[in-house]
Amino acid sequence: MKVLDITDSPGSLTKPTEDRVGASGNLAWVIDGATDFSNERTLPGISNVQWLVQLVDQSLHDLGAVNKFTMVAEVFDRLGEMVRSELASLATDELRNHPCCSIGLAAFDADSVEVGRIGDSTLVTYRGDRVTREVSTDFFDAREAQAVEQSRTALQTRRAIMAGIFARRTEYIKGVHAESVFSGHPEAVFRVHRETVPLTEAETVLICTDGFARAVADYRIFADWQELGQHGRHEGLGRITSLIRQYEADSAGMPPGPKFKSSDDVAAILLANESRR
Repeated sequence: MKVLDITDSPGSLTKPTEDRVGASGNLAWVIDGATDFSNERTLPGISNVQWLVQLVDQSLHDLGAVNKFTMVAEVFDRLGEMVRSELASLATDELRNHPCCSIGLAAFDADSVEVGRIGDSTLVTYRGDRVTREVSTDFFDAREAQAVEQSRTALQTRRAIMAGIFARRTEYIKGVHAESVFSGHPEAVFRVHRETVPLTEAETVLICTDGFARAVADYRIFADWQELGQHGRHEGLGRITSLIRQYEADSAGMPPGPKFKSSDDVAAILLANESRR
């Protein structure tokens, strides 16, 4: 596995990014923290979600350094054990709103790469310019769009909007639906969506958070993941991030879209398998 490019960018000028991106050994990942709207400060650090994404990021560095985990479900299980252990050591009985996040992960072995996600990260494999596999979901976007529309038509108060957000997150943490998010909650259920791709069909691999995926899914800066992949390989991921931020700046003052946040954190990593060198 070779890292070709990385990009990350905060969605706000006043808050540090809640996304993380990295690679270690045979693993590469992105982490997208779910913003803690309650301002609960039970855990050490800037916020509860910052504590979680930092711990997950460091834990993935440690697991990747071992260079033996090739199944993403096993990695996610190890992460769950690590986070639950840390929470137990902090005696967090009064933690009301468990922080959660989405994770996109690639695990390489000699012949293939397994790409998997919990939550709404996107993973795309390419052979040349052709997309060979895409692991993604529009489930969370659809539910958010529905909630945004309801908040506007019903003229909901901020308190009602927050209550709806926490109710949906509790469902995602506990695996009520076919999709879930990652959390150290004692009742957490991980819905892992994964594909194993031969290295001949995965010359390059893109992993990104939903803030980066807006370039295709929401803003239509690129028609599809094939066009984005071509641009990313030739112009760099940072250029795509710049186009995302420019689109958001140009859209200021326009009617609000189907998101609670008009600008999101961005993280993405582009990889090449060693066999193509």
